[in-house]
Amino acid sequence: MVVPLLLAALIAGMLIPLLWSELPPWWVVALPLVAAPVAWRFRPVRWLVAANIGLLWACLYHQQLLAERLSPELDGSRMLVTARVSGLPEATETGWRFELEQARAVEAGAPLPKIRAHWFEGQPVSPGELWQFEMTLRRPAGMANPGGFDYEAWLYAQGIGALGSIRSAQRIDDDTLPAGISRLRHEIRHQLTVALADQRGGERLVALIVGDKSVLSREDWLSLQATGTAHLMVISGLHVGMLAAAVFGMIMLLGRSGLLVWPWPRLWLAIPLVISVAALYSLLAGFEVPVQRALLMISLGLLIQLLYRQPGLWTFWLIAFAAVVAYNPAAPLRAGFWLSFMAVGMLLFGMGGRLAGRSLWSRWGRAQWVVFIGLWPWLLHWSMPASLSSPLANIVAIPWVSLLVVPLAMLGTVIQLAFDWPWLVQAAALLLDWLFVGLEWFAQLRQAERLAYPGWAGFVLGLAGVVALLSPLARLVWLPALACTLAMLMPPQPRPAPGQLWVTVLDVGQGLSVLLQTGEHDLLYDTGARFASGFDLGEAVVHPALLALGVRKLDRLLISHADNDHAGGAPFIAEHLPVSLVLAGQVADQDPRLDVQPCVVGQSWEWDGVRFDILHSPPPPATPNEQSCVLRASTAGGAVLLPGDVGIRGEYQMLAGELAADVLLAPHHGSRSSSSYAFIRAVKPRWVVFSAARHSQYGHPHPQVVERYRELEAEPVYTATAGAIRYVLDDAGKTRQAWAWREHARRFWHEDRVAGRSTRER
Repeated sequence: MVVPLLLAALIAGMLIPLLWSELPPWWVVALPLVAAPVAWRFRPVRWLVAANIGLLWACLYHQQLLAERLSPELDGSRMLVTARVSGLPEATETGWRFELEQARAVEAGAPLPKIRAHWFEGQPVSPGELWQFEMTLRRPAGMANPGGFDYEAWLYAQGIGALGSIRSAQRIDDDTLPAGISRLRHEIRHQLTVALADQRGGERLVALIVGDKSVLSREDWLSLQATGTAHLMVISGLHVGMLAAAVFGMIMLLGRSGLLVWPWPRLWLAIPLVISVAALYSLLAGFEVPVQRALLMISLGLLIQLLYRQPGLWTFWLIAFAAVVAYNPAAPLRAGFWLSFMAVGMLLFGMGGRLAGRSLWSRWGRAQWVVFIGLWPWLLHWSMPASLSSPLANIVAIPWVSLLVVPLAMLGTVIQLAFDWPWLVQAAALLLDWLFVGLEWFAQLRQAERLAYPGWAGFVLGLAGVVALLSPLARLVWLPALACTLAMLMPPQPRPAPGQLWVTVLDVGQGLSVLLQTGEHDLLYDTGARFASGFDLGEAVVHPALLALGVRKLDRLLISHADNDHAGGAPFIAEHLPVSLVLAGQVADQDPRLDVQPCVVGQSWEWDGVRFDILHSPPPPATPNEQSCVLRASTAGGAVLLPGDVGIRGEYQMLAGELAADVLLAPHHGSRSSSSYAFIRAVKPRWVVFSAARHSQYGHPHPQVVERYRELEAEPVYTATAGAIRYVLDDAGKTRQAWAWREHARRFWHEDRVAGRSTRER
């Protein structure tokens, strides 16, 4: 019991810093270790020493990783950079995305951090190649919204210290091209792509063999998500375990048959060889966290066999957990880390000692049930979609992939590389394609469910319910356990009081999306963009934020006009949330999938003591921006004005009406073509919110416009620095800024660019 307790304390110490908004100096953390020699003599407090060691190691690691980021002085600068391509380059809809190592600034000669680069309409690159790029470098940053994906944490966990946009490039002839694992993975991917070029679904087998998820289509991912089988299409711990078992079994079989002559115990040959093969395969697969976990547990289990010891399976699990976190203390910032370890942990807990005398199918069904219910809390924690059809789909899909596709694919890959015979890999691709036909049928039955994170209290309560349902006492405590689990799926969400209006401006980069909530109703004004690459802000940002903020249906979806940065995400929102009515300016150019009704000047309605008025929406021949539908929402004591991309002409046309508002969304993101002095004086805003991208390619907001608002005593607020922002307007005339999400949810790896938040009330 002592070793597991010390391991658990060490792990806790390494995880604690991930909850902090700032890291303390390393010496503050190291100071308690001065007393470690004395404390270690007392067994009851040894776990404190282990926890402090883990804490110190994690803090040192994080401080070093933060120091390797691009310096703030170079943020947004364009320069010449020499660097080597690393990893597997990914083809996108608009070019190539890849990572760069050994980067140096050409003029200054200074080293640069690891870079994640995108080359718009660029040419293919190969791992290990040396290039000179002209690129714009930025510090790692992402959008900050409730329920949203933490892109900065994802970059930080991979050690990426800069983002780069490539303008031009020239390959440098280099005779020292390294023949590393990335080159080998690239070569295998290339040969398999050629061999499977005419095979339907051949790219799926490439993803399965080399762990290249980028080659899967959007339709493939939707089918995998809807059936809970995405884990099968990347190299997982299951595949590593299957390979290790096959190699071990083959060596032992050859030894028993007499075909293998080995004068020492066969374990002395089998175990090092199995570990070596599994390690090589893990490297070829990209060495992601699930693979690290499987390799560590396999290696530990086999090595301990040589010592003729039998420690518990939980000890193996804790050692693997501690080793992965020690190797990269930022690894727990990725969902795959928790899903991988928790799946194995739940299987150990839910299957151990309770399957004696049961049939094979009964055991297999129990395993699917354990994983299905055991991972729900973690899927909710990471705001990931979960599939209700997962157990049924996995009962068939796991043995199909593990027993048929993977062995055939591995053997076929070796034969293809050695003899250029593609028949086996083509057969494996055909089997995988048949599986996808079935998965697509399953996916049509029911889409994956995406639910809001229930908060820490709901998460802990739900996790306790899941553990109780999987415990030996499940038959006795199933009713309270089920109640705890259901509480996790129905998180309580606060709503505005009667007469109160909540205005939440989402961080959608260069675009706009604003949620207006009253006591019983919800209105969404604009939905952000959908890019040519397929990245949809309606799907990635707006929809998760709406769920996190308690929105289950929209009483109005109002689209200011048809520009992509305002309307691009609308089809996804309308498809995945019930919408009672869609209103829009520039109706003729809206997406035909939307049942759009035109905005009409003078149109108004009242919800829960809050009044909504359409102030402006001229028809053609007005320009697209001037056709913006302008909305004013007002309580008894305050108002918010949402003018879309209206320009100075439209601003002057509205001056005769009531425009006063505490909160103003800057027209056209702060462009020089809007925000006239007359308009600002008529609105008299206390806050003006600029919804624009960081380093906006259009220069939004323009410095002269910002200064104009300051001159007229309006406080500028930027979604690019504050993230999503919420304002509360009530009937007592006290308008306040409730929170800025980047400050509210700040962690030490987040870019330090929060604008000062005013708490003054009007």
